[in-house]
Amino acid sequence: MRPANIVFWSLVTLLGVWLQNLVPGVDFLAPGLILAMQEEKWTVPVWLAFIWLFIHEGTGSMPFGAGILWYGALAGLYFFGHWLFEARNFLFMFILGACLGAMHFFLINVMALLQDWSIPMERLLTESAQQALIFPIEWGLLYLIHHYLPENRHAA
Repeated sequence: MRPANIVFWSLVTLLGVWLQNLVPGVDFLAPGLILAMQEEKWTVPVWLAFIWLFIHEGTGSMPFGAGILWYGALAGLYFFGHWLFEARNFLFMFILGACLGAMHFFLINVMALLQDWSIPMERLLTESAQQALIFPIEWGLLYLIHHYLPENRHAA
């Protein structure tokens, strides 16, 4: 991996964690994982998923495994959907974002049920809607930035 890509993914990680602190309940790293999978260099998304899983599992208050389910479902949705849609299509990213919003609602409800927590439904609905709306926008911004890195221009 080239130095510019290492810097890019490091900044995505740092900004994603910082933004998740500002907007709780929204995963700002998920669009980066999709972008890494779209590049079809499988070592990068595997390493990113591994690192980001440690971050999610270590900093979250959900039971162990919520992050694994989240990223596993995200990868599954991407692999299923890219057979139906062009992988870099904004409509596909919008649909994927809507699926992630619904999945956030479902996953948090199930994990809260496991711990016998009560979750305010208004907040959970807001977080799910934010996840659905932020995902395609962030993916688009990351795609444009990553696409215009000097060593990635020839790939477009």
